[in-house]
Amino acid sequence: MEILFEILMSEKPSVLIREREDHIFSLIPSLQLCKGFKQNNHWHIYDVYDHILHVVDGVPNVLILRLAALFHDVGKPFTYTEDENGVGHFYNHWKKSQEIFLEFSKKYNLEEELNEKVSKLIFYHDLQFEKLSENELEEILAQFDKSEIDMLFALKSSDLLAQNPEFHYLLDSYELEKERVLKKLLYLRKRD
Repeated sequence: MEILFEILMSEKPSVLIREREDHIFSLIPSLQLCKGFKQNNHWHIYDVYDHILHVVDGVPNVLILRLAALFHDVGKPFTYTEDENGVGHFYNHWKKSQEIFLEFSKKYNLEEELNEKVSKLIFYHDLQFEKLSENELEEILAQFDKSEIDMLFALKSSDLLAQNPEFHYLLDSYELEKERVLKKLLYLRKRD
């Protein structure tokens, strides 16, 4: 486990993950299923594994974020479906990814706070805040503090940058959405 954490905290974890794949896959067997798993979707230019590694490299060097990045899409091979046009979809993959992380966390007895924060980031990494009602937004924000919102949007941004560059323009809307969410969080904290 220490080796995994050392790798994740390195400058470019993907290099060491690739070098130590056998060891990493023995710790996280579901990650091996991601290797070579085509996404068949215009949003994605990488297989699931390469996408994950790009996201891991792209988040700030914080263990919570790096772990969340490593597990955020690991459930995709279990949730893959194709529509009538052969386009791949991964409905509710965040739930399966969270479940896989929680099994990993239990097996290796990760600290409760680390477990909770990583699990939350995985579950909400694909959430489109702009589609939530005010009540839904308030319910979700009750679970977060400011630093966790910052981490969530860092994960979301890295996730986007590891997709088709055609959609990178959405980063601007992520920044606006983050500002709106943080203002709402501040309002809720003052109100309570």
